[in-house]
Amino acid sequence: MRLPRLFLVPVLASLTLAAQDASLSGTWTQTRADDIAAAIQATVADMNFIKRPIARGRLTKLNPAYKKVAITVASSGVEVKLDDRTPIHMPPGGAAAPWTREDGEKFMVAAQVTKDQLVQTFKNEDGERTNVFKLSPDGKTLTLTATVKSPQLPRPLTYAISFGR
Repeated sequence: MRLPRLFLVPVLASLTLAAQDASLSGTWTQTRADDIAAAIQATVADMNFIKRPIARGRLTKLNPAYKKVAITVASSGVEVKLDDRTPIHMPPGGAAAPWTREDGEKFMVAAQVTKDQLVQTFKNEDGERTNVFKLSPDGKTLTLTATVKSPQLPRPLTYAISFGR
C-alpha cells in the first residue's frame, strides 16, 4: 500500500520537530536540586576552624541552586545563561577564551559539545569548575552536575540540578 504524499509531510515534520526538541539548546526550568548546603558542608568539614567558615561562605555565594538555564549551541559558539546572570559566550570547537565573572574574577572558559552533553570548564589560578549539562535520552530532562576543585579544598564539591523544558 502506498501512502499519499500529503500524509507523509506532517509525519516528517513531526519527526523533525521531535529531533529538534531533543537538543541541548533551549530554556530549561529547575525541577529538582541536590541539597547544595549539605554538599558544601561535607566538602569543608575537614578544614581547620579558621578556613572552614571562609570557604563555606564563598562556596555558598558561588553555587546557588539555579532556577533557569538557557543554552544556545550554534556554529558560532556556545552560550549559557544561568538565571538572570550575564550570558557566558564560548568559542566553537572547545577552544578556551577569557571570561570575567560579575565580581571581577577572571577565568579561561571552554565548552565541549556532543549530541547530548555540554561540558563547560572554568579555570584560573585558584582552581576549576566543571559544569556537565547532560540531556536525558527522551530529551525532556537536562541535568547539570557541577564539580568545583581547588588546592584550598580538601575534596571537590559536587552537586546536581535537574531541569525540564
